[in-house]
Amino acid sequence: MTFKEIKAAIEKSGADYLLKFKDHYHQKDIERDKFIAALDHKSFDFQIATWFGSGLMIPAPGTWGTVGGLLFGLLLWSFTNGFIIFLSAVALFILGLKVVANIEKQLNSHDPSFIVIDEVAAILLVLSFNSLILSWLSAFGSHGYLSFILNVVTFILFRYFDAKKPGFIGVIDRETKDEWGVMMDDIMAALYTIGVTILLCVGVNFLFLIAG
Repeated sequence: MTFKEIKAAIEKSGADYLLKFKDHYHQKDIERDKFIAALDHKSFDFQIATWFGSGLMIPAPGTWGTVGGLLFGLLLWSFTNGFIIFLSAVALFILGLKVVANIEKQLNSHDPSFIVIDEVAAILLVLSFNSLILSWLSAFGSHGYLSFILNVVTFILFRYFDAKKPGFIGVIDRETKDEWGVMMDDIMAALYTIGVTILLCVGVNFLFLIAG
């Protein structure tokens, strides 16, 4: 294959991807307009369900909702501690059950992607355990940018598990079709994230102990 042929193939792939992205964005835009039109966007339920509009951002509203939850969690972390973040996660989970039930009843549909209170409660749960993990790692002399790295890694892991839904996450998502299904698959994704993070931290510390 010549250089021109390689270049043409890359340009075609890029053009195809851009076209698919535009189609996906346009479809999500239409879905968002219908979602907003069917509800009272000034209501308490709407604001909590979309986490004050962060879930209305496209594409990937779930990711934007998680970012909104992460920023809220980091703000809590700055002024409180992991236990308060955990209590906030529990409170938003309980509130989310009520809000999601009300929204789904109005829409007569299950788990619209613009509902992101489930992602918010789940990422707060992850952050509350991150604070415990950091306390544990500090006993081994870990320091520096560890907090930033840990939060970035767990954010990526959570979004992966929430999007791909492996194992029990997918089972909950497929088998539970009410507000519990909306909320619990994300909580399970958070638990997967916490488990993998602990294993990674144990592995990394073990390697440092061997190297040291």
